[in-house]
Formats: sequence, structure tokens, C-alpha cells
Amino acid sequence: MSSVQAGDLAFLLQHDQLNREMTSNQAFRLRTFTETPITFAPTYKYDRRSNEFDTSEKRRVPAWCDRILYRSRVADRIKPLHYRRYEANISDHRPVSAGFVITVKSVQTGRREAEKEEVERGWRKYEQILLREAHRFYVKELKL
Repeated sequence: MSSVQAGDLAFLLQHDQLNREMTSNQAFRLRTFTETPITFAPTYKYDRRSNEFDTSEKRRVPAWCDRILYRSRVADRIKPLHYRRYEANISDHRPVSAGFVITVKSVQTGRREAEKEEVERGWRKYEQILLREAHRFYVKELKL
């Protein structure tokens, strides 16, 4: 816990389970993926609605369990823009996001537009589900 409080990310990342598996376990299925270097504090095991790490009797060690991995057959076709965490404290996790610039060989404009429309339709449906779930959660948690 003192490494977390001291902001010693190098020590924490050295002991990170995903990093250990990716570097030492030949059979690990995610070995071929890449992760943008982590420059933010661990994202898991906070007390809910708090910025404190686990104060329960278990005193679980903080970790990065919300991760974004990527891969490409041609490595220089993916350029990371950002990898960050957000400070929403309604859960024991902190959400993360990443942005990338991706180079593709060619674009079929007609097909791209059709795919984009399909993705947008699917997203609108999913967005409504997420909004309903979030509303139910907040009503239940905050007893509105």
C-alpha cells in the first residue's frame, strides 16, 4: 500500500499480474497484444464512493484490472494517442479509456458508410439500455 501512496508506479507495475504473465508465461493467450504504458494510479479496489483503497478487513491490494490491449500485424499502423483513467467514484473501479490513430490499407467508401450506419443504430439501442440501467442504479443507490 505504501507504493501506491508514494506513487511508485514502476514498483507496482513490476508486480502487476498481467505484465508478469505477458513476459513470463509462454502459453498466455494475450502475449501478442500490446498495452500503452500505464502512467496512472491503479484503477481497482477502492471503497465505493471514495478515493480510499480497500479499507475492509481483506485490505485487497490495489491493481490495474481495467486494461486496453491492442495488436496489429503491422505495428506501425497503430499509434496510441492517450491512455487514461477517470475519477468516477461510484464503484470500486475507476474507468479507463484509450485513443488511437489507425492506418488502414484502403477504404471502400460505400461499405464504410453502410457499416457506420449499422454501428450507429446498434449504439443508439445499446445506449438506451445503458441509460435505463444507470437510471435504475442511481435510483436504487441514491434512493431517489
